[in-house]
Amino acid sequence: MPETFHKSKPILSLTDFLAKAKKVTTFSSSTGKRYKVTKIENDVMFFKRIDADGDLDWSFDLNCIYLAYSELEDFATVNFKPYVPIRHSPARGILIHLGMIK
Repeated sequence: MPETFHKSKPILSLTDFLAKAKKVTTFSSSTGKRYKVTKIENDVMFFKRIDADGDLDWSFDLNCIYLAYSELEDFATVNFKPYVPIRHSPARGILIHLGMIK
């Protein structure tokens, strides 16, 4: 049976989420892949996968991650698709890392 995730209490505001997210330097996806944040510009988080082949920079808009958090009840990675076109697992991973979903 797939692992399910639910919102933790208390529910964070966008302001609190952005403040916490901008302090993150590393995080892991729910599948254990590790990521290193390289920079944040205009609420866009840029990161690299640690221990991956290549030197590919990935990114997502933190506002879109918060919107997913606000609107979703089921945090399966596929449900992040309308909010982030790719990188669904890292999107869920940042919410887990911040304790916003468990």
